[in-house]
Amino acid sequence: MPDSSVLLNGSKLDFRTGKQNRRYVSIGEKCLINANFVFETPEGEVSIGNNVHLGGVHFICRSKIIIEDDVTMAWGINIYDHNSHSVYWEHRKNDNQQCYDDYFKHDGNNIVNKDWSHVHTKPIIIKSKVWIGFNVIILKGVTIGEGAVIGAGSVVTRDIPAWTVAAGNPAKVIKTIID
Repeated sequence: MPDSSVLLNGSKLDFRTGKQNRRYVSIGEKCLINANFVFETPEGEVSIGNNVHLGGVHFICRSKIIIEDDVTMAWGINIYDHNSHSVYWEHRKNDNQQCYDDYFKHDGNNIVNKDWSHVHTKPIIIKSKVWIGFNVIILKGVTIGEGAVIGAGSVVTRDIPAWTVAAGNPAKVIKTIID
């Protein structure tokens, strides 16, 4: 197989609010990718480095998600770079009605006219050599440091330092990895 080989096994792209004529996903060399990429606004971008194995990842992207080199991810992982709704009732009180209306007017696409003005979004960065276990959730603004390991079922809400093991909900460092 050539060095630039990428295997996209069962992957799909889903554009929720229109598509621009540009690259939304970039993938490096020697990658095995099984992922769903959902772009909820036209600005989203996912970047995947070299020698990455994504067993079953669901990207929900509004801004930017970066996966560096030599990263391994198991099945059932969700990576979400925004809040989806405001925490304040006054800002989200019309969201459900708008979703309902859009669903029927736009063939099941319930966020065509979503008001994103009060929804927080922040890029996610997963550094090189990271291993992420089954059913992990990674939320907006998180950076997972080089060589870190995230335990199965964890919810990552804050940065995880390099060369540590983190687990739980919310994920906390439980061990430092020493050679």
